[in-house]
Formats: sequence, structure tokens, C-alpha cells
Amino acid sequence: MKRTAVIFDMDGLMFDTQCIYDRAYDEIMMERYGCKAPMEMHLAMMGSSGEDIIAAAASFMPEGADARSFIREGFDRVAELVKTELAARPGLEVILPYLEAKGYRMGLASGSERKVVDSNLETSGLRHYFDASLCGDEVTHGKPDPECYLRTAAMMGKRPEECYVLEDSPNGILAAYRAGCTPIMIPNDVQPDQATRDICAGIFASLTDVVTAMERGEI
Repeated sequence: MKRTAVIFDMDGLMFDTQCIYDRAYDEIMMERYGCKAPMEMHLAMMGSSGEDIIAAAASFMPEGADARSFIREGFDRVAELVKTELAARPGLEVILPYLEAKGYRMGLASGSERKVVDSNLETSGLRHYFDASLCGDEVTHGKPDPECYLRTAAMMGKRPEECYVLEDSPNGILAAYRAGCTPIMIPNDVQPDQATRDICAGIFASLTDVVTAMERGEI
């Protein structure tokens, strides 16, 4: 089936924000418990949202710790930091006008809260490219559950099989695959393992490389 829409993840895919999240969580862990968050904790939370990210955080925190307020404070700090530290991933300025010119519908499905997503789109001036967006505080189940991609496709009036999904995290790739979309990975902090490779339609070093592959008919 012809793909006529592209759904973007945001953190780590469109913007180099994963390091901002990691720093915020490390600072809160240090303030509360005198230690940084272990890398395994960052990886478990990456690409997730809602109750899932709270559960992931809780599994690494001291017994009785308030994981919900930990995540809440993390999002609040990130919302402030991205106002001055937002940086686009390589190729974002290439792929968005390319897809627009080719007539693709574009959606955004992020694990971040609405206020963070809106701030990022406002700061970057990219809001006009997107026909629909869905955020982590607007879904019941976060990635790797397929809910966000199923609902974003529906919001654009598309079936999942009509949609490419661009992701940087294994959780996001799995969510896209479970939704019936076509997952494409542009790794950032985490390289794909074999299980992730097996369900990707393509793995590329940058968003510019995705454009090249689309032009060549490789994806």
C-alpha cells in the first residue's frame, strides 16, 4: 500500500532533547537521593510516557520513593530548559519541506507532555508542518504500546498501513510496528539490537538520509 503520511517522534528524533531529559532526571535524583540516575533507568524511560514511564522510574528508585512527583518535576524542568537549549537533529530542516512538497500528511506522536511539545514547536517555528499531534499526557498507554500511533493516524484520516513512522528509540519502533505502521529508525543515543532491526523498514544515520532513500524508492 502506498504510504501517504509520516508520523514523527519528537525527543531524540526531531530535537536533541534526550540529553536534556537525562540531565534533568540526574539532577533531581542527586538532589533527592544523592546519586545520579543509572543509565538503565534512562533507557527504560526513553520513549515512554504516562503510567509506563512512572513505573519504569519506580523500578530503579529507592523503596517508597515518589516516582510520580519525580517524573512531574522532570517534565517541568525540561519545559523550562528547552526554551533556551532546543537544538534540531541533522536533516530536520530538509525532511519537513521535502515531505510537504511531496504532499505527505504529517503527524507528531510524542511521549512528552503537551506543554513541552507546544513549547518546542513554537520555539522552532515548525508547528505549521503538522496536521495532528498527540502527547504523552493525552494517551492511556505510552510506547511501546501502539495507542499513540493508532490515534495519530486516525487524527490525520489515515490507516496505519498508510503511515511511515520516524523514531530514534526501540520503544518507539516497537510501538509503530505493533500499530501496523512502517517503522524507520534514525538512532540517537541507543543503537538498535537485532530484534529492533528485524522490524524496521530502514535504519538511517540522519533525516537527510531518509529523504535520499525515499527519493530512490528504497523505502
